[in-house]
Amino acid sequence: MKVAAAGAALLLLLVSMFIAAATSILTASGTPGSVACAIPSGTASGTEGAPVAAPASTGITSSAVAMDSEQQTHAALIVQVAMERGLPARAAVISIATALQESQLRNLRYGHLDSLGLFQQRPSQGWGTPEQILDPRHATGTFYDHLITVRRWEQLPLTRAAQAVQRSARPDAYARWEPLAQRLVDALAGSCVPLIPGEQATAVLAYAHAQLGKPYLWGAEGPNSFDCSGLTMRAYQAAGITIPRVAADQWRHGPPIPSGQEQPGDLAFFNMQADGPGHVGLVLGGGQMIHAPNRRSVVRIDTYHRADLVGFTRPTSQPDPR
Repeated sequence: MKVAAAGAALLLLLVSMFIAAATSILTASGTPGSVACAIPSGTASGTEGAPVAAPASTGITSSAVAMDSEQQTHAALIVQVAMERGLPARAAVISIATALQESQLRNLRYGHLDSLGLFQQRPSQGWGTPEQILDPRHATGTFYDHLITVRRWEQLPLTRAAQAVQRSARPDAYARWEPLAQRLVDALAGSCVPLIPGEQATAVLAYAHAQLGKPYLWGAEGPNSFDCSGLTMRAYQAAGITIPRVAADQWRHGPPIPSGQEQPGDLAFFNMQADGPGHVGLVLGGGQMIHAPNRRSVVRIDTYHRADLVGFTRPTSQPDPR
């Protein structure tokens, strides 16, 4: 029976590793420190390097426009590129408002004279080749390249900041899109999170799997016994990532992951107390986790779909304290 159980656990681990690798391919370039945003299902043309797989639409609407999948995908990409560059949210608001005015957040293959793409950039004005301009990631990056050269752009009214980049014949038109752009950024920025590279997630899970069956001991950090946070701390150390020792501090260490977007290697937290969650486990995938439950049990695989589930985080080498 023990052999069969170990074989089943190993099979589940291999499936989890496959899920981790597939998710990395679907959501980002897979490079350390990359960012992915939750966006609607479907793709937009030319969004190479951007995430394309995600849950249902955010359903963000206004009296002026109802955001469909293509528009929300481009909005998420704009937010993602800003975060990758370490730019403040204001940059994404300006960029999205500009794209709403210029193209309704669509990657247009036509425009006034030779204008193209999300921002109606012109090859003849030095914005790049037509192929580059029609790549939304390149177009967004070029917009930000120009924006950050504008003196005190963060303090300027949106119309002036956008006009300094675009040189539009109707600069005041950008203002009407600012409220919607702000709502889009507010909704999307919270779902943009750093990814754990696939090989690190695999190392985390491999270490945890090797501890299956070892006894629980409060305060233990291995190698012969563990408590819940001792197990997760050591598993992340095996992947070269340092996280705090106790569950409540681990909860505050990594950026939160919306429910339904958790990936293998993420941390699942339970039993919220005054100073934070009292229990933590490692997500395997498929609703399963590895954890050290309590002194009456051993390190084992269980479901994380429990009534006392608090949420998920994704530790990285650069914590995002809350």
